[in-house]
Amino acid sequence: MAKPTPLQFRNILVAVLAAAGFVWSVVAGLPWWVSAIVGCACVLSLASAYLNRPGANG
Repeated sequence: MAKPTPLQFRNILVAVLAAAGFVWSVVAGLPWWVSAIVGCACVLSLASAYLNRPGANG
């Protein structure tokens, strides 16, 4: 398995923080749109980490 690039590591870190923020926003009872925005940030960070994997330039 290839070692993650610094960009992938950053994206995975942001995804983990966004997932924690999503859980917190749901538990704290914030408006649904706040949870949706944070959830989208998590999904986009994971997608970016996947698309920036080594060997994905083909």
